Amino acid sequence: MTDASKYDRAVTLICPTCGDTQFESDEHDENATVTCVSCGLQITRTDLIEANGENISGQVEQIKSEVVADLKAQLQKSLKGFRMK
Repeated sequence: MTDASKYDRAVTLICPTCGDTQFESDEHDENATVTCVSCGLQITRTDLIEANGENISGQVEQIKSEVVADLKAQLQKSLKGFRMK
């Protein structure tokens, strides 16, 4: 069995205006806007996540590939030595 935590990822969100990765926000308020430290863009967390959708999707696809490869390897290992009559 594989350790599922190896598939954990932290996706760095990027400002859709300037490409910076540093934001200020009220960490305790999920509905608060975040502000890009570099250019001052104010954007909701939801909109920031949506603007980074391609980056997030790419990470998801990479994780899927890793899971499939690991499952394939586990299946091959478990069937090693098994012969059909």
